Amino acid sequence: MTKDEKIKALQRVIGHPNRGSVYYKLFEDMGDLKFDYCNYMTTKPVDCDLELERLPLADYELCSALFTMLLREDYFSTGALKRRYEAGQVDDILVRMVEKLKEEG
Repeated sequence: MTKDEKIKALQRVIGHPNRGSVYYKLFEDMGDLKFDYCNYMTTKPVDCDLELERLPLADYELCSALFTMLLREDYFSTGALKRRYEAGQVDDILVRMVEKLKEEG
């Protein structure tokens, strides 16, 4: 998927709550699922709340890892993604990803 296609795909889901499977498919299609997301994290075991504090300075790769982290959290704790969406954290990551893609020029 090209950078512009990724931007459009991400923008389509911002502001629209989805099931984890929708986000999973999106990130899979973009090639941005980070199966090694733990390698991007600074906490062991992973503390999602602390890791999300890194978002304001995150590059695109870290954003992908953070989003994968949320998908994995939801897998182990059903309903976590919905709570994160309601708190604005899902869209915060997606918006940051769009910003980073646009910065690439």
